[in-house]
Parts: sequence; structure tokens; C-alpha cells
Amino acid sequence: MTPVSQLAFTERSALSDYEWELTQSFKNRNHVDRETIVALSERSNLHGFVRVGLYMGAMALAAWAAVVVSRQSLWLAIPLLYAYWFLYGFWVAVAHELQHKMVFAKSWEGLSETLYFLVQALMWNSPRYARISHMLHHRCTMVRNVDPETDWPEVITTPWLRKFLRDLILNMLIVGAPRSLYAAVRQQIQRAAGHRDRMMRDHCSPADVRAIRLESAGILLFHLCWVGGAIWFQRWEPILLITLAWQVGAPMESLWHNTEHIGRAYNVNDQRLATRSVRVSWFIRLLYGGLDDHVEHHLFPIVPSRNLRKLHRLLNRELPEVRSMIGCWREMFAIAREKDQRPRNEYAPMKL
Repeated sequence: MTPVSQLAFTERSALSDYEWELTQSFKNRNHVDRETIVALSERSNLHGFVRVGLYMGAMALAAWAAVVVSRQSLWLAIPLLYAYWFLYGFWVAVAHELQHKMVFAKSWEGLSETLYFLVQALMWNSPRYARISHMLHHRCTMVRNVDPETDWPEVITTPWLRKFLRDLILNMLIVGAPRSLYAAVRQQIQRAAGHRDRMMRDHCSPADVRAIRLESAGILLFHLCWVGGAIWFQRWEPILLITLAWQVGAPMESLWHNTEHIGRAYNVNDQRLATRSVRVSWFIRLLYGGLDDHVEHHLFPIVPSRNLRKLHRLLNRELPEVRSMIGCWREMFAIAREKDQRPRNEYAPMKL
């Protein structure tokens, strides 16, 4: 594996053949025959129920243990609360596959959409907004002013990346979580009131905007009732286990999730330049739902998580090398240091 001190950078001008054009599709998508992709894209109700059931069961067990232990000692309950919050952050992996409608077969779409709405409410996001945003993310990955999910500075500098990581850590330590909760509440209020951000103005129909407004109002009402019930019954558990849990848990999951695109090239038409996979342990793989094989997912987004390892083996020789989560962050900081000195240089993860 190439040490981060030996990463290969190239002038942006050297990527002229890879510049993004809206009229073109992404390159390097046709490495596997259609019959194989169709077979790999088959849904599995059994896998969906087992995966979601095990995940929700683990969360319920962690929550129950935290509540029981807290009656004896609040200090002893803290590690169990963090275990629960850690699991809670990985709702994003379940939500991601529900977004793609890949967890259950089409005959179970009603259950899939109901679960999708519930998960998005737990994550403080409108289901319609999230789906449109993710559709744009796949269609225009890392395209400036179009992809809503990679709206970072075009030049990732070391000071920016340090602040980004510091904010994640502050949220994990709960210090920054109230501010993130305030931002989530404010965002839902704005959407419910009809305020449109750039994505909503440019890519949402009037019907989409109405749905987003109603969903945002529903999410606010859900959490308001939840917190109101907690205050009425004088219980702390509902607030820490649901309302504030996303603000603490998501940054933990983000240590893996944010490796997917930060530091990769904007406005290119090759997913291998714009996207990064991450090597994970078997335990994280269980939680992460295939998001670790992220280049593969972007190349063939119709393939469900359970088959991405098979797809990886078929594409392995054509993909950039994969680093661990810590290795990815080291790579991101190495890219930032290069950008500090030469902002127009881009990291080339494979031979161009």
C-alpha cells in the first residue's frame, strides 16, 4: 500500500479528459456484463429482515442496558449510552439502502417506505428531501453547486479539515450536540415554513416542496411530542435515546462516512477520482451496510449491500487501493497539506 507521504498528485490540467460535462455519463461503468449485474441486483427479503432486525435488536439491548444500569449509577451508564449512540449513528446505512429501495423486494415496498420515513424522522431529515438529494449525489457526484451531499469548500485546506474533525469530536463529547440539535430544529422549521435552499429551488417540483414541508412539520411534531412526554413524566431517557441521539451518534459514524468523498476531485466524470472506499472490520461492515465499498456502489448503485463484496472482487484490478478509516483520514490530511501549497493539484488514486 502506498504510504500517504508518497501520494501522487497531478496538475488539474492533466485531468482534461476527465472534466465533467452534464451531457455525458460517468466513465468506467461497463466493466461487468449486464447478466451479472442483474443477478447481483436481486433483492432479498430474508437478508433485509435479518439485517434490520439484528440492528434494531442490538440498539434495543443497548438502550435497555443503559436505562437499567443508570438506576444504579449514572456514571456506569455512560459507556452503555455511548454504545447505543454509536449504533444509532449507523441508522444512516439503513436509511441509505431504503433510499435506494434495496432492503426489501418490491412486493414489500409499503413496509420499506414506512420504515424509511421513520428512520429519516429519527435522523432529523425529510424523506423526500433526502431521496432527491441522494439522487443528485449519484447523478452528479462531486459536481460543484449541484451535488448537495458534498457541499464543502472546493479546496480542502488543513485548517478547514481540522475544524471539521474538531466539530465531530465536540459533538461526540456532547459539548457540540445542543448546537447541532438547534441547527436541526431550525432547518426543519425553515423547511416547514416554505423556505427553499438551492437544491429545492433548482431540483424540486411544487409537489416535492409540499411533501418536504409536510414531512418537516411532521418530524418537528414527532420530536416535540416526544420531548413533551419526557418532560411531563420527568424522564431523561427519551431525550437522550431519541431526540439528541442523532447529534451524538452521527459524528461517530461520520468518521467512516466522511471518508467517502472529502479530498477527492470535484467536477470529474470518473467515480474512481471522485469517490473513496474504506477498509473496515467485520463488525463495522455489519453496521455499515456496504457503504465501505463506496466506489463500487457509485459505479453500480442498483447492487444491494449484500452483493457489493462480490462486485468488488470483479472490479478489484480497476479500483484504487483501499485504506482503513484512519488511513483514509491520513490521506485526507495529506491531500489538504498539498492543497495548502498547490491548490490546483489533485490527488490521483490510480494511474490515469
